Amino acid sequence: MHRFEWNSKMVGISLAVVGLLVGLVQGGLTRVVNPRLGNERSAYLGLTLYAAGLVLMAFASETWMMFVFLIPYCLGGIAGPSLQSIIAGLVPPNEQGELQGALTSLMSLATIIGPPLMNGLFDYFTSTRAPMYFPGIHFFLGGILMLASVLIAWRFLRKKLHVAEH
Repeated sequence: MHRFEWNSKMVGISLAVVGLLVGLVQGGLTRVVNPRLGNERSAYLGLTLYAAGLVLMAFASETWMMFVFLIPYCLGGIAGPSLQSIIAGLVPPNEQGELQGALTSLMSLATIIGPPLMNGLFDYFTSTRAPMYFPGIHFFLGGILMLASVLIAWRFLRKKLHVAEH
């Protein structure tokens, strides 16, 4: 709303586009892509697409760019089922409930920490106090954190696969 002077109608349209894209990815694309690529590659690709979409949105200068950049971001949704499958495969059947509870707790923690952190960054980088005006800072930080998650997943999975081979 701030950067492109969107009104509530434009916000609603953007959210509808996100909903449509996410529905297409979750409802169809993951069923095709994930079995072909396998869980590990789907996770890496999805997390990288999330990161790319977020970084691109951070630097978007026109409204149409936001809609185009939603495509790689929403395609990143292929990561979720793959990560869930990988993680579930590392835990014995009698501990699956604990795992799901832990994952839900982590998601809750992210929804508690994320909004104040991102809103604070946005407020600062759109004020006169900031060293530069950067209304896309929250997208940029999200992209950096998503890239970090790719590296963490790669190191963890590489270690797990190496242990399983020996």
